[in-house]
Amino acid sequence: MNPSTRIPTVDDLRVKLCFICREEERFDNPQEPRRAWVHPCNCTLVAHESCLLQWIKAAQQDPARARNALKCPQCGATYELESDNPFILRLLDHVNASLSVAGKVVSAAGLAGIIVSFGFGIYIICTSYGAYAIQEFLGKEMYNILLTDDPSNWPWHAYMDLPLIPFSLIFSRTRFFDSLPFVPLLLAWPSSAPVASTTGVIAARWAPAVRAPPAPSHVIFTWPPSPIVVTMLFPILTAFYRRAYSRIKHQIMGTQPGMRPALREVVWDFGGDGPVPLRARIGVNVEPADHRRPQGGEQAQGEEEPDDPGHVAERTLRVTNASLGRFIGGALMMPAIANYMGAILYRLSKHFQLLRRFLAVRPPLQGPVPPPVDAWVDSQTFSKMGYLKQIGLGMRTALDLICGGTRSWQECDPVWWRNSIGLGIFLVAKDCVKLMHLYLAKRELETRRIKSRSFAGVDMRELDLVQRPDTPST
Repeated sequence: MNPSTRIPTVDDLRVKLCFICREEERFDNPQEPRRAWVHPCNCTLVAHESCLLQWIKAAQQDPARARNALKCPQCGATYELESDNPFILRLLDHVNASLSVAGKVVSAAGLAGIIVSFGFGIYIICTSYGAYAIQEFLGKEMYNILLTDDPSNWPWHAYMDLPLIPFSLIFSRTRFFDSLPFVPLLLAWPSSAPVASTTGVIAARWAPAVRAPPAPSHVIFTWPPSPIVVTMLFPILTAFYRRAYSRIKHQIMGTQPGMRPALREVVWDFGGDGPVPLRARIGVNVEPADHRRPQGGEQAQGEEEPDDPGHVAERTLRVTNASLGRFIGGALMMPAIANYMGAILYRLSKHFQLLRRFLAVRPPLQGPVPPPVDAWVDSQTFSKMGYLKQIGLGMRTALDLICGGTRSWQECDPVWWRNSIGLGIFLVAKDCVKLMHLYLAKRELETRRIKSRSFAGVDMRELDLVQRPDTPST
């Protein structure tokens, strides 16, 4: 381009058309008073300066359009604004922006502090409940060996296992986590060493001098079985029990076993009052089978009608304040119920020797707390062994730990075992009561009849009666 050639501006246009208000201005017919025009981008769009400033202001106030408020809608070029912007105004704007950033930081820090404080409070509550559950389920003696009331003596895994106990108990009442409660209650503690209290340290220091090291037992199976074995066998026993319970339930209710209907929706109704309704589906033919068949053809066996109220109810989970309280409260009461049932079994074992042997009741532990494993091989002897013998010794020790537990578990009174048996008896008794409730509800529904009343108080002239000797004439 020739440098001497003048580049046209918006004032050189013959016809100007504002792309905002669509008002037109011609060069040969100027308006009075004339309005200021601008060409703010790289394309051919022009606009009134007042219209464009108003358009930018309106766009900046709209959160959806504020990002592109200073961009041309056609070519995307950024508008450049000129104004009287003195140093004091720029300083005040900078201070205002800094205060806004500081306000956001303070808000974020406050929200984070509230969340952390709330989460830490929940963690403290769950940890305290976990310690209570361990004491109730394992017994006071084992609790003092593994934890004590001083959190500074707790092993490192206690700070992870204890908060999980209330959640595992709650989730265990669902269909997906049947065997979850015993994992934090029993799986992590059999291999845990006694707490490092002052008495334990002195006893461990002087024990080799006053007594000989214990002989290795290497008993694969002991009675009662170790907590790890019980934890591994619990899912299998639970599966067999639930299958037997389902079969008995179908026999009592007169239904056919099949797939449990998938959950379709969850209804939250925390304003509902009264007890949770008992739902018992009973195959009572209210109408003949021919009248209940759909017109499009015979319905497949076992297939529910789309509008069947019973089928819809089974696939809907209704959560009320009563049901939620029973669900969570019943789960959190399991350690206390297990301890109570175990205490009943312990009292009965004083009168029945066979039950006492089955529960493996032992007297309270006397003397210093035994070490977690039998230290019958010292470190020097172990270091002189070959790698294969070291691996074999480690595997044998691990097998003894899994099948027999630590010496603390072997020599202490197995309160956890009778509590587990007692909890199992309680759950079986509860299911028996539930089955009896279902059976009585089914029987009540099947024996329902409509009570027929006489025509007392009805005008006899409106009735077409059979003439009997004892019937008065109308």
